[in-house]
Amino acid sequence: DIDFYNQTQEYLQKDTASFSQSDTQKLGEIIQEHSKLYYETENPIISDVEYDGLFKKLEFLEEKFSLDVKISHKAWSEGRQSSFQKVTHSRPMISLDNTYNQQELRDFDARIKRILKTDKNLPYTIEFKFDGLGIELIYKDGILSQAITRGNGTQGEDVTENIMQIDNIPKSIDKSGVFEVRWEVVMPISSFERLNKQALDEWGKVFSNPRNAASGSLRVLDTSITKHRDLQYFAYDVSDFDEFSNGPYHTMIQTLENLGFAISSYYPKCHWIESVISDIENIWDIKSQIDFEIDGLVVKLDDISLWETVWFTEHHPRYAIAYKFPAEIVTTKLESVEHSVGRTGSVTPVANLTPVTIGWAIIRRATLHNYDEVEKLGVRIWDIVFLKRAGEVIPKIISVATHADGEDIEAPKICPSCWEKIYKDEEKVRYYCANAYDCPAQMREKLAFAVGKQGFNIDGFGERQAELFYTLWYINNFWDIFRLKNYREEILALDGFKEKSGNNLLAWIEAVRNSDVITFLKALWIPGVGKKTAKTIWKYMTQKLIDSGKDTLAEIFPSTHTQSSLFWETTAYINKTDLEALSDIGPEVAESVVQFLTSQREMAVDLLWELDIEISKPESWNNTWKYSWKKVCITGSFEWYKRDDLAKILEDQGWEFVWSVSAKTDYLLAGEKAGSKLKKANELWVPVLSLQEFLVL
Repeated sequence: DIDFYNQTQEYLQKDTASFSQSDTQKLGEIIQEHSKLYYETENPIISDVEYDGLFKKLEFLEEKFSLDVKISHKAWSEGRQSSFQKVTHSRPMISLDNTYNQQELRDFDARIKRILKTDKNLPYTIEFKFDGLGIELIYKDGILSQAITRGNGTQGEDVTENIMQIDNIPKSIDKSGVFEVRWEVVMPISSFERLNKQALDEWGKVFSNPRNAASGSLRVLDTSITKHRDLQYFAYDVSDFDEFSNGPYHTMIQTLENLGFAISSYYPKCHWIESVISDIENIWDIKSQIDFEIDGLVVKLDDISLWETVWFTEHHPRYAIAYKFPAEIVTTKLESVEHSVGRTGSVTPVANLTPVTIGWAIIRRATLHNYDEVEKLGVRIWDIVFLKRAGEVIPKIISVATHADGEDIEAPKICPSCWEKIYKDEEKVRYYCANAYDCPAQMREKLAFAVGKQGFNIDGFGERQAELFYTLWYINNFWDIFRLKNYREEILALDGFKEKSGNNLLAWIEAVRNSDVITFLKALWIPGVGKKTAKTIWKYMTQKLIDSGKDTLAEIFPSTHTQSSLFWETTAYINKTDLEALSDIGPEVAESVVQFLTSQREMAVDLLWELDIEISKPESWNNTWKYSWKKVCITGSFEWYKRDDLAKILEDQGWEFVWSVSAKTDYLLAGEKAGSKLKKANELWVPVLSLQEFLVL
């Protein structure tokens, strides 16, 4: 909300000497709202530095006016998330792929049959897709020892203390060893409505939907809030399903129920995909009767023994899929259109709408995707349009309800950011600005990406700070990020930057100077190059040096090698044909890499000079180079090592860790109680290594 944002900025810039006592209450309300935006909706509109600045002003005013009732205490606890410790999942809690119609369900069934090389009907189970918060419970010898949120799928937050407050969660089970259960925590709709009535009476604010209410109730500093909120959970999976690999999925769910876990009341078993489709058609009567928000159904292959064969993509399991319910559709007015320039230069039309509510969410903006879509819809300014929230998440204009006598929406001929010419990509449905590194909109996005979680991951340095420093000419390119210390006094003089927060930011920038080469390649934002592709490119560059006549890694990575010299040398060997032949890289990404390293190589070298990247590897690599890029799977348990530790050793030594055994797997590292992966390795004649044999290699 631009008005709320502007109001926030007024309070940030206002001198504390000019505040009245009535401002204290208003400032507390502003902080409460920002707490909800950040901790509940995870959609903040100000930086952490600005939030801290507001809070310090509130505390100052409470002291100034000697207030007995501390508004800051309420502002802090309202929606405030704990500083939970980050924990890595033993197996990623990745999301499901989505489908929206019957044909896509049949396509899902056909894909599995192709992988299994069968024409036989496959059994499936159906379950509710609860719109809640994913949690993993870890039991050790039957005692609940840890609870972790889904987080980004690979790493979540430790919320053990809060989970302990939920009465109906088993604190102990009849199970030895380590047992990890995954489940969804939800708030009943009836409880949500009562909570919002109470919140409206007491604070004049409400939660936006049951999911945010459940998340906000679980992720708070004050665990008594969790205890008094009506939260419920439903178990649906385990981390390691090897012990269930000889039975059906619905038997595993029954086992979880026998151990004392709550499960969904809806688990029909279907003998083939057409039975699944038939059951889904009859779900609407059931949906209207349950007291929980569900945004779809989950369809899973019922035979767990086939899961490892079907397995995962990088993003989702292949043996399960989410059937999302049709989106809600409403009408609203299209008031204006902004032409947004992204970091790739693509220009996207974004519609500003008369605010409208869909499923508790207030929608004010919607993407029009591209100008071909605008022409196809025939939409103009002031038209009344049909709007749907696809998958109950992303708002989309689907058609025009009523035409108004408004302006046509056309692609701009001049970039709204840098005033350079806009081009039409004849091979794609996009218009773009080719001024990649001098266009303010593109450069702001690139810099925000470079300092963000996908790049150097600099704490306290977000999109808003990147835009601010770019606007002030403190940073104009990548290497300027690491020269911000030259503007220390200017930064400390900015509103919202006190000495501690400003110095912390500069210290965090210095801390990432010794990032690894993979992080460096990611931060450059070469289109299509993420972590996995960056690893592939770096391995390829290293192999090129070997092919050029350098036999050992000691020659390639001497302890005092100049980074820019190495970069120039390695990029000289790169060619598009070789890149296209690599497993993770197609023609488009190969073209992006070659084009970037040709046109922007000097910029990359300048950035390298600002970094302290230690391009070196352990001496042990000199003796194990012949094993680099070998694919290794891990199964079983090990007395002194966790799987994550062994996977890291693999990758540090140049091997590639894979989740499943296939004909392309080079080795299986097997510990105690190895399950179906060991059996499959033996069937495929994949060499099996003991821990001792692995460590010797």
